[in-house]
Parts: sequence; structure tokens; C-alpha cells
Amino acid sequence: MDLLPATSSLFWKSVRLGTFQDWPYQSSKDVCSPERMAAAGFFSIRTDDEPDLVECFICSKQLDGWEPTDDPWKEHKDHQPSCAFVKLQKQDECLWTVYELFELIKVYNIKEMEGALKSAKEKIMEEAAKHAEEVPLLFKGLRKNKRGGN
Repeated sequence: MDLLPATSSLFWKSVRLGTFQDWPYQSSKDVCSPERMAAAGFFSIRTDDEPDLVECFICSKQLDGWEPTDDPWKEHKDHQPSCAFVKLQKQDECLWTVYELFELIKVYNIKEMEGALKSAKEKIMEEAAKHAEEVPLLFKGLRKNKRGGN
């Protein structure tokens, strides 16, 4: 396992910024510009129904209903003060100490692994449910074979 998240990972601000291509507030007058959204830890997960839906790369908090004058950092702090990224109080990656970087990486990796574990568990449960439907049929077939063989 690499020590640092891949350069294509949402851990990095530049990658998060790239998710805001269709962000509704692109004007330099908009407080919640793509740059400020990414700096506040958010990436866009927009849908047709929710074109301004975002998620934090660390705490997974999702927010929508943005107004042009909303301050992304303030909204993040208000809605998820326990977020490790918010607690760090440093939006600029260049200001992080090595210790702070690795603390965030630890939290990020735990979140990613929990997500992967959840997906794997869901897949196993789906497979188990599918096979559970087959068990009575197999049992019935075994009983027929025993009767026919006697």
C-alpha cells in the first residue's frame, strides 16, 4: 500500500476541483465558487435532481441547497464540526505538517476501507440471498434422489 493517496484521489484539492465542471456558481462574485468548494474539502456528486450536491472527502458529509453567497468553509464547520479536515483548520495543503498530512491520510484511508468493506458485505449478502433461494430446491432434489434410490 502506498503511503500517499494516488494523485488521482479526491484526497487532493486539485482533483476535487476537477469535479466542479458543471457547478452552478462559476462567477468570480460567487462565494461558493468551485475553488472555494474544493478548498473546503468538498467534491461535486451532482445529479440531475441535485446539481449542487457535494460531499466531503474526509467525513463524507453531503450538503446541497447552496446559495451564491454561502461560505463553503463556514457551512462545513457548521454542519460537521467533528470532521478531521475541519478540525485541522488548514484548507491549503501546502500548510499541512507531515504529521497533519498523515493524520488526514489515516482518517481518509479508514473511510475508504470502510466503504470497500460495506460494498463487499452488500455483495456477499446479495449472493447469500440468491443462494438461499436455491437451497430448498437442492434439498427437495436430494430427497427425491434418496427416495428413488431406495
